Amino acid sequence: VRRALAGYYGLVSQTDAHIGNILHALDVTGLAATTRVVYTSDHGDNLGARGLWGKSTMYEESAGVPLIVAGEGIPAARTCAAPASHVDVYPFVLDCGGAPAPADAQRPGVNLADLARGATPDRCVLSEYHATTAVAGAFMLRCGSWKYVHYVAYPPQLFDLARDPEELHDVAADPACADALAHCRQRLFALLDPNEVDARAKARQAALLARYGGRDAALARGDLGFSPAPGGKPDID
Repeated sequence: VRRALAGYYGLVSQTDAHIGNILHALDVTGLAATTRVVYTSDHGDNLGARGLWGKSTMYEESAGVPLIVAGEGIPAARTCAAPASHVDVYPFVLDCGGAPAPADAQRPGVNLADLARGATPDRCVLSEYHATTAVAGAFMLRCGSWKYVHYVAYPPQLFDLARDPEELHDVAADPACADALAHCRQRLFALLDPNEVDARAKARQAALLARYGGRDAALARGDLGFSPAPGGKPDID
């Protein structure tokens, strides 16, 4: 466990150093005053919490990501209370380039600059998990302080992050939280049909598996220890 933690923290330190190099380059080239910076990642890591490692869960350790913006027009040292998501990067980037984000229901992001300035839109943030090793899809919805996790094959979970930030008490079966549970479920189903999305994901995975020789070929190949370089392809016979 200590070696795993040390390795992870070493990677954090390495990443921090590289970010410092980028910010230093902006300073020495005189671009810092006219550049906006976004720092984020694709997921977190359970890192031993609850006895879990890797990702694959909807707990904050795994599903939560850093999302930090800085630069011209961005208030400094402010923590945004409204749930934010990667979909919010899209209108932010367009805004940075001077282009308005088109009204498109398929791209429902909120400009990160607006969120940083204190905007509190009535919105829920969605996260999904459809890995090939998962029994069925998992869908997480953040609505205010409520966190609702919908599993296609299992009972749902509900956490009140304002009172229970460590997600230690699942209140999905608590009668006092029935209205919150129903509200979150309704908001999720207004966005998508979990069963349909899960079936589509599984069909896509099955097609990819067949394309590369089927289950036995995949097991014989083993895991890909790293992502292929851009322009390359996996080493699959």
